[in-house]
Amino acid sequence: MPDALLQAYLEKRAMLVRYFTARARDAATAEDVVQEIYLKIAALGPHYSVENPTAFLFTTGSHIWLNRIRGQGRQRSRDGQWLSANHMDLAGEMIADIPSAENEVMAREQLALITAALQELPEKTQEIFRLGKFEGMTQAQVAAHLHISKSSVEKHQYTALRHLSDRLKGAGGP
Repeated sequence: MPDALLQAYLEKRAMLVRYFTARARDAATAEDVVQEIYLKIAALGPHYSVENPTAFLFTTGSHIWLNRIRGQGRQRSRDGQWLSANHMDLAGEMIADIPSAENEVMAREQLALITAALQELPEKTQEIFRLGKFEGMTQAQVAAHLHISKSSVEKHQYTALRHLSDRLKGAGGP
């Protein structure tokens, strides 16, 4: 181990601990950083020399400290991604993929309003709306399926949407 660096480390150890305790706001973390400084200088071998051993110790410690901060940031990011992907909160509890009871009741009420409003429309308009909006068919597919023009499909869908909009507004919906 380099004698000048070891001597500087032993002389400045208490100062290094105070310095990194202030930066980390945690004495245990500061002790870990200072211990890592010792391991770094021990790994350099006895023939390594520096002009300013004190500056070397503080610079080495700062690099160790910054690497710890970066590592903690990466770990938080990984943990957050894992929790999100596994539908868990920070306490490790499973997050339900189901809506709250209140949201479910509101959705059921809105669905009942939509269903009732659709039943007020002529059969053909109901069928065209159902095929387009619930079955996911395009207007061209609906037209081909029912052997009517695309323009006719557009008019029926417009009529249904307008009727639903009017009914939901009147019922206090969106």
